[in-house]
Amino acid sequence: MLAWWESLDALARGFAFVAFPATALLLIQTVLTLLGLGHDADADMDLTIDIDGDGVPDIPDISAADAASIGDQDAGVGAGLQLFSLRGIIAFFAVGGWAGLAFLRSGMDRGLAVLLAVASGALAMVLTALILKSFLRLQYNGTLDVRNAVGLSGTVYLTIPPARSEAGKVTLLLQERLTQLDAVTDREAPIKTGAEVIVVGISGKTTLIVQPKS
Repeated sequence: MLAWWESLDALARGFAFVAFPATALLLIQTVLTLLGLGHDADADMDLTIDIDGDGVPDIPDISAADAASIGDQDAGVGAGLQLFSLRGIIAFFAVGGWAGLAFLRSGMDRGLAVLLAVASGALAMVLTALILKSFLRLQYNGTLDVRNAVGLSGTVYLTIPPARSEAGKVTLLLQERLTQLDAVTDREAPIKTGAEVIVVGISGKTTLIVQPKS
């Protein structure tokens, strides 16, 4: 090992100084992620707000059109690549360092070796961002969001009193889960147990606004 190190010139040693610690950090991050302890704050760009920690975004009354609009905004946020996350930067230095060292050891021109090392690191950063994006998308899709109930049909489980005087309960299939949620209606007549309803909006945090399904 010492003989190998002594055989490196100053530029190659520079690449090695970058590659060794970055690779160690990358391995540590990978192990922590596999153990469920890894977290990259730079990659977390979820803009929903959950004040009470119940897993459901705390939002005001929204209509079906508002819910669709917010959903489009969430999709746009998820579509962006977080290139300069902590993992991406570490991947850049790890891959770039080893690539530069390998190119120099192969006898490549020093300037070209540096250029290709930077390109390799940048490619590693992009690939890391794509992987993180996929993970975040899976995580987002697994979070129950009552806004996705707008437009869905359900069945009244507990009678829904008229004019939002009290909340009843509705059972519906939301994000492939059979879910029971509070529901109110603007109608002047109650909606009885067993009636089919359609969700037309959201009131408060988790309460559905429904009307009878015609």
